[in-house]
Amino acid sequence: MIAELLDGLEAARGLPAGHTRLVALVETADAYFRAPEIAKATPRLVAISLGAEDFALSVAMEPIAETLQVPKQAVIIAARAAGIMPLGFMGTVADFKDTEAFRHVVRRSREFGFAAASCIHPSVVHVLNEEYGVSPEAADRARRMIAAYDAAIAQGIGAVTFEGKMIDVPVVARAKELLAQAERFAARQPN
Repeated sequence: MIAELLDGLEAARGLPAGHTRLVALVETADAYFRAPEIAKATPRLVAISLGAEDFALSVAMEPIAETLQVPKQAVIIAARAAGIMPLGFMGTVADFKDTEAFRHVVRRSREFGFAAASCIHPSVVHVLNEEYGVSPEAADRARRMIAAYDAAIAQGIGAVTFEGKMIDVPVVARAKELLAQAERFAARQPN
């Protein structure tokens, strides 16, 4: 319904169709079970997140990492299946005062598949940018990994190792996506 209203508003204001983008926030038990449907509801939708505090209230549970893990993973999977960005972290927005503890939560959240997050306090913006961004070291490692893989494949070597670990197509694809993310972030930065 919101997408339809935006269609009319954009047309009335002379904006291109689809100009306005949306982010969905799943906050109830009912919406949770419809997350895959919500994630695919409109091309305007660019991201989806689980609103931890409201969702926990809706299902009468404590909003802690252990109780939120499965619901958050389901939203990550729904987002990825729909080709949109999963926003959030494996905890609650209420935990922001200890920035190093928050950093640990965000780092773990990236490992689970979250791509970015919103926050309720400016003191953690730098943590989100650093942890969801790509460090120069990570980008360099990804470049070296891709080069090692490409060189091995070009030589007809089927089993490729990099830094003592086996790498294959999905591992290299993740490295390429990391570099693409770094390029997108760099393009948004002021010169």
